[in-house]
Amino acid sequence: MSGRRAWWGLGGLVMAMAGCGPAPRAADGPRAADAAPGPGAPATAGAAGGSRAAGAAGGSRAAGAAGAAKADEAAKPAPPPKSAFTPVAQVPAEIDVRLHPVEGALLVSTTNLLTLEGEQMGAAVGVLKDGTIEFPKRLRLLGWGAAVIGVYGRYPDQLDLIATGTTGRTGVAEHHVLGAQGWVQRMGDPGLWFTGVARMGSSLVGLVGPTMMGVPRFVTLRGPRVGLTITPAPRKEPCRGWEAPLPYPEAEVRPQAFGATRDGTALSYGLDCDVESALEVWKPGERRATIMPVPALPEGQSPDDARTLILPGPGEGEAWIVDGGVLHYQGGEPKRIDPPAKGARVLTASAAPDGMLWAIADGALFARKGEAWEQAPLPDGVKAQDVAVGSDGAVWVAAGGAILKHGGGSEAAGAAPGTIQVQKGPPPKPKPSRPFPEPGGPTCPQNLVVLYTFSKTAPDDYDFPLTRKALKGRTEFSPARFVVTRDMGQRFFAAFVPSWDLAKKLVDCSISFLT
Repeated sequence: MSGRRAWWGLGGLVMAMAGCGPAPRAADGPRAADAAPGPGAPATAGAAGGSRAAGAAGGSRAAGAAGAAKADEAAKPAPPPKSAFTPVAQVPAEIDVRLHPVEGALLVSTTNLLTLEGEQMGAAVGVLKDGTIEFPKRLRLLGWGAAVIGVYGRYPDQLDLIATGTTGRTGVAEHHVLGAQGWVQRMGDPGLWFTGVARMGSSLVGLVGPTMMGVPRFVTLRGPRVGLTITPAPRKEPCRGWEAPLPYPEAEVRPQAFGATRDGTALSYGLDCDVESALEVWKPGERRATIMPVPALPEGQSPDDARTLILPGPGEGEAWIVDGGVLHYQGGEPKRIDPPAKGARVLTASAAPDGMLWAIADGALFARKGEAWEQAPLPDGVKAQDVAVGSDGAVWVAAGGAILKHGGGSEAAGAAPGTIQVQKGPPPKPKPSRPFPEPGGPTCPQNLVVLYTFSKTAPDDYDFPLTRKALKGRTEFSPARFVVTRDMGQRFFAAFVPSWDLAKKLVDCSISFLT
């Protein structure tokens, strides 16, 4: 435990960790251009006198009528461009899905609570079949609250599923493989979450990061082990708000996304010790990384509701970094590119086999072609929620309560024409799912410090004599609100504190009187 011994009090392990507690834009629609009336036709010279005047007047009336007709035509909205996407399956309105194309099938995972055959589960994996999404028991995940990061391999006999589950207060990095009877869990590490998975040569490699504190590590899921070294944080310098020396091992870059280029360059994107965006890069054949700064997001492109991803780019040593905006890693450095539309936030994206980037920005679908973005119209103007490109080039989109498809090796959709209804208007709000805890930090409005885990034999009226003794006379902790909380049947003793500095002091205090 890094220079301190574990202490078992109340029959439970002292956890002393800080997490982020709960904190107590409307897009402009399309504007029709003002239609100017068409110009009147000029009068032609005719007979002298009244005939000429009558001709001029008649010509003016005719020109006015023609101008009005042109104005009416201009005022009519142009028909929307035809979409190349075809609806292939209906999605239950009450669920939100992520798309996972693999060899032989399109799989989907749910991101919110789902009830199947009377059984409530936190996540389920379904398969597209004959125009519907089926959730066979063989594909149901054990436990609850897992968010599927990705599915890799071939359906139905060789699949690796990467997910981050939860114990209710911390994440669990999970790796499952599909067996004859269903998913078999190969890995389940509490306190960690998967930041991403990448193919590096013949290996499938994941990077897990700490949900609260600790050091990230690489996990080789299939193939030869890839030995890469995480850059440690300097022990004699401040890092992410802690004053030196650090009370526990830390990494220079706390990862938020992981991926690789086609030539095997590994990339980890996250926050450095100064809480600035940074990129950790392992070039092919090198075990140690180089760390470089990343250009900041433009104001207003907050990634709060966006997925952070690293995807292979069009060139051998290129990658796309999606963080609410888009960065192009090329020539050994990341450069921020313009968003698909002015002020738009990129919520998620997927890369085609040739490296073309497909992105969803504020519900619209765009493709990055060369140095420019092109919008891909969707049926009835529905709002896109997820996009994924298969190895055959098929582009799959979840939108309007349906699964849409364009391109690929086979155009057979598997659904009878006209049986799939695309919902017009805004998509229904899915049932809320339980969020994963966020790490504590200086920007958190209130930090939660978990101090003790109760044992099952601890009495309900326990009054914490050791804690009282340690805090006696420590008036600086008077703003803290100490609580006993219950989560998933387990009791915890914790404290809500109004600042990160006070959270760190309370952690240090709890460590000092227990060592």
